[in-house]
Amino acid sequence: MILLFIIGLFFSSLISAADLTPLLAPDLADGFDFPIGEADGKAVKNTQFSVDALNFTATESFPSKAQQPVYAIAAGRVMEVTDGEIWLEHRFLDNGQLQQVRTSYTGIQGCSLKPGDTVKRRQRIAQMAPSQNLDAPKLTLTLRHLLYAEAATWPQSVSAFIRNHRQLLVPEKQERIIIAVKHDYQLHVCELGKITQTLPIALGQDGRKRKTTNGDNRSPVGDYVITQKARGPFDGEYGAYLGAAWLRLNYPNVYDGRSALQEGRITLKEYDAIASAAKRGSLSPANTSLGYGIGIHGWISDWPDGENHLTWGCLSMRKADILRLHDLVKRGTHVLILP
Repeated sequence: MILLFIIGLFFSSLISAADLTPLLAPDLADGFDFPIGEADGKAVKNTQFSVDALNFTATESFPSKAQQPVYAIAAGRVMEVTDGEIWLEHRFLDNGQLQQVRTSYTGIQGCSLKPGDTVKRRQRIAQMAPSQNLDAPKLTLTLRHLLYAEAATWPQSVSAFIRNHRQLLVPEKQERIIIAVKHDYQLHVCELGKITQTLPIALGQDGRKRKTTNGDNRSPVGDYVITQKARGPFDGEYGAYLGAAWLRLNYPNVYDGRSALQEGRITLKEYDAIASAAKRGSLSPANTSLGYGIGIHGWISDWPDGENHLTWGCLSMRKADILRLHDLVKRGTHVLILP
């Protein structure tokens, strides 16, 4: 499993301009629900779980009743079916990064699915089997990461994973989404799963690395939304360096905040403020050690072709390109920034 994780982490960082197909696939899961009872899991109680951080696996037992319906927790594909067990595979985006997990449901009966079948989120896949002893029936759900488990999302119980992934971005379903690939120095405008424009970008002065701290001059990585739009000229000592237009992003997002909280770089109160802003789709707090004021903007002049590192962490575009992008997008548009 460790080898699978390392290989997945390596390949997940190599998505290039030549092939955004994995990110624009129509079969990505749009969220996760609970396998029994209501989708939100509010009635799920007294579960028992264990986490194997070394193998990126979590297991949780859900008390149930015989013949109670069992549902697929997300859209995916059937991998294996045996007596009393089914394995599903789910692909999805988490903070802009492609992830892949497999889930095993044991303690079930009446499953008519076969390997290769596709399932929808919340599709009934089986029912609970009677217990073989005096204990109440239990559904045991195992979740195993195959590709990429970001520090902000792992390790955690199955229930915590589901609650943290109830709604997920599917770029193919977005009317318009921006995908910037840092190692290619390119930004792509995608509409309903199709790339319609590809434009050059410049990065922060140390922009190939991932932004974590105020003043590190790095460009962030993740799933952000546009929270402000403005056309120049801009006032202030550095206003000219914003160029012809400015699109502010909600950096730091909840993933940036969660990683920083786990590493002790921000307080719980600061994280709660970041998470609250993300839920509202508003500006992120500007008073944490993570930095702020990250966006997409022009520059004081058009820069030459090549790998340009100009800004304090923002993405920069040439004048004609930033004006075109400013007029094309609206507040709330998702911007995926990839390594």
